[in-house]
Amino acid sequence: MDSVELRTKQNPSKHRLGDCLLAEGLLNRQQLDEAIEYQCIYGGKLGTSLIELALITEEQLSRVLSRELKLHYIKPELLMEVATPILKLIPKEIALKHKIVPYHKDGKKLYVAMKDITDLAHIDNLSFQLDHVIIPLAIPEVRLMLALKKHYGLILSPRFETLAGQINMRNLAAQKSKHPPETKTQCQINHPDMEENQPWPLLGDEEYEGEEATDESYFAGMSSTETRAPVNLRQKLADAKGREDIAAAIITYLKNDFPDSALLMVRGNLATGWLSGSHRTAQNFEQITIQMQESSVFNMVATSHSYYLGPVTDSLQNQKILNYFNSSPPVDALVFPLKVKDRLVSILYIQGRYEDLQNHLPEIKSLVTKAEMSFKLLILRNKILMS
Repeated sequence: MDSVELRTKQNPSKHRLGDCLLAEGLLNRQQLDEAIEYQCIYGGKLGTSLIELALITEEQLSRVLSRELKLHYIKPELLMEVATPILKLIPKEIALKHKIVPYHKDGKKLYVAMKDITDLAHIDNLSFQLDHVIIPLAIPEVRLMLALKKHYGLILSPRFETLAGQINMRNLAAQKSKHPPETKTQCQINHPDMEENQPWPLLGDEEYEGEEATDESYFAGMSSTETRAPVNLRQKLADAKGREDIAAAIITYLKNDFPDSALLMVRGNLATGWLSGSHRTAQNFEQITIQMQESSVFNMVATSHSYYLGPVTDSLQNQKILNYFNSSPPVDALVFPLKVKDRLVSILYIQGRYEDLQNHLPEIKSLVTKAEMSFKLLILRNKILMS
C-alpha cells in the first residue's frame, strides 16, 4: 500500500494512489488491476509494481505523490547527486535503519526522502534525533533504495537491482528517441528476467461465477486427503492480509518436520530467495538468485509444470540452495511450483529423507493448492478495496 493510501485512512478526503492515477488518465482500470495483482504476488508498494510493469514512470509517480500528499517535489534522479556535507548530517546507521536520505538543508529544516512519510510520530522522533526539522519529499520507493545503495552502501535485493537496470534502459531509450517512455496500454514487461510480450494473467470475474462470495468456499469441500492440513493453517491462509502472511503460514507449518524448506519468488527466468525455514548460515536468503533457464530442480518443475521428488544433483544452480542449507549430494528434495492462474510465481523447496518426503506428499500437495487459493483471495480482496 502506498503513502497516498495510508494517508487516506487518516484523512478520508485524500484519494488512494490508484484513484489518483485513474483520475489523471495515467492508468486505465485494467492496468490498475494488473498492478494490484503484481503487488499482491511480489510485495512492496503499488508504485513500485507500476514502475516494474512500465505502466508509469518515476517522474509521473513522484508528481502524483507530491500533489496528493502536499509534499515538495524533486526529480527522482536528483536524489543520486547529494552533496557530501548534506549526507553527513545523517549517520549511516540511522539512514539504513530508517530508510532515509537527506537532500537539502535550509536552516534547521532538512528535506529528506524517506520510507515512512505519513508516520508523524516517527518523523518527530527523527527530528529530535537529528536536531533538524524533517521535511519529507515525494520520492518513489525504488529511487530511495537506489540512493541508499549509492550514498550509504545498502545491499539491494535482486528485485531492486533488476529494476534499476530496467529503469536505466528505459531512460536511455527515451533519451535516444527524445520522447518520454510511453505508458503501455497492455502489459508487456520488457526487462531481462521476464518473458517478452507475455501478459500478466488477470483474474477475471468469470473464474468465480457460481461460487459463494466467502473465503470459506475456497477451503471447503476438500477430499479426505486434502483435509489433512490442520484447521489453524487453513484459517491462516484464508485470513492472509498479505503475501508475507501466506509465506509464513507455509514455512511455519513445514519447518518442524522439514527445517530445510524454503520459498523462492519467480519472475521469468530468475528465481530469488523469499523465506527460509532454516538459518544455518550467515547468508541472507533473499540474496540467493537461481537462473531458471539453467539445469536445476527449479528448471525441471518450471518446464514440466509439475512437482519433482528425487535427488538434487550437483549442478551450478542447485549448489546455491545446497550451500545455503550446508548440504551436499546425495540429498533428496520435494520441489513444487506455485501458480496464480497459469503463471509460475513461486517455488516451494523442501529437503529431507526421500521416505519422509514421499509420506508427506499428499499433505504438501494440499498445502500448495491452498496457498494458490490464498493468493487468489488476496488479489480479489485488494481489487475490491481499490474499486
